[in-house]
Amino acid sequence: MGGLSGEIKGKSKIEVYLEYKEKTEQWEGLFQEMNPDPSYKKLCKSLMVQDPSTGEWILHYHLHT
Repeated sequence: MGGLSGEIKGKSKIEVYLEYKEKTEQWEGLFQEMNPDPSYKKLCKSLMVQDPSTGEWILHYHLHT
């Protein structure tokens, strides 16, 4: 088993969420579990943190095979 971890950064929460959703749609079928689940927009947004030095929003993710 393997997986892919990373982060997505953007100027706004919606920008980060839409980029994450787009990426996970491209990887659909490759990963059995996506954390956070991209179908739950509010959950994804609640897990984002803001970088105090740049003001960017960051979403950390892990995709399991």
